[in-house]
Amino acid sequence: MIKIGSHVPFKKPDYLFGAIDISLKNKANTAMIFLGPPQSTMRTQPENYKFEQYVAEFSKQIPPADIVVHAPYILNLANPLKANFSIDFLVKEIEKMNFIGAKFLVLHPGFFTTYTRLEAKNQLVKSLKVILEKTKNVVILLETMAGKGTEMCSSFEEIVEIIDDLNSERIGVCLDTCHVWDAGYDLKNYAEFQQELIKTKIINHIKVIHLNDSANPLGSKKDRHANIDKGFIGLETLQKIVHDPLFDNIPIILETPYVDNKPIYDQEIALLLKK
Repeated sequence: MIKIGSHVPFKKPDYLFGAIDISLKNKANTAMIFLGPPQSTMRTQPENYKFEQYVAEFSKQIPPADIVVHAPYILNLANPLKANFSIDFLVKEIEKMNFIGAKFLVLHPGFFTTYTRLEAKNQLVKSLKVILEKTKNVVILLETMAGKGTEMCSSFEEIVEIIDDLNSERIGVCLDTCHVWDAGYDLKNYAEFQQELIKTKIINHIKVIHLNDSANPLGSKKDRHANIDKGFIGLETLQKIVHDPLFDNIPIILETPYVDNKPIYDQEIALLLKK
């Protein structure tokens, strides 16, 4: 089964109820939300989510397990100076996810900044171990990154090493098509890309896909999303991913730019579902 949806706003007054209402109007069967502003740790209390209304009206079409949550961008579990703040915040965020029954938390792994890559990797593993010990049920997904600056996890090998170090079923991967393209993985050579997923064993850990075109050429390390079929990856390749049996039942989430200040996720979902 193809599961496809998009990032949708989670904001007052309707929060979860409003987010899933928008998703269904886009003809989606999965969704991704931030539990507050993406660049902030400000959060409302779960009793404001309108969870009961969501359950009553929408939970059969998009069940809680198909609602993906994205952690805010400002966290850095790989930086020893910021790790404790990020850990404490994510423990509370996962408790909020437990309230609604959401299963997957997408996380930007962080930057190594003034530390060595190895020091940052060790700190990331240490931070994640603490979070896993203090929480339950939710699977934390390390997002594949574009490799800009000192960004962690732009290579499949590095991500798999971290997952192997943690040795937990509650750690997985969110594959972002724009990011892996910008990191140098040629999705347009699709058979070779599939083999790379299998060879590095990252395929065993992919639980969510962010499906975005890229505004930059292969290997640019820029991380600029483009609308579907308006970038360097192209519609044909992105459709292959959507229809690939490798990704059956994996939530595929669009994070493409607005057009004329409005999302066009409904149009892009319809386009991707065509064969």
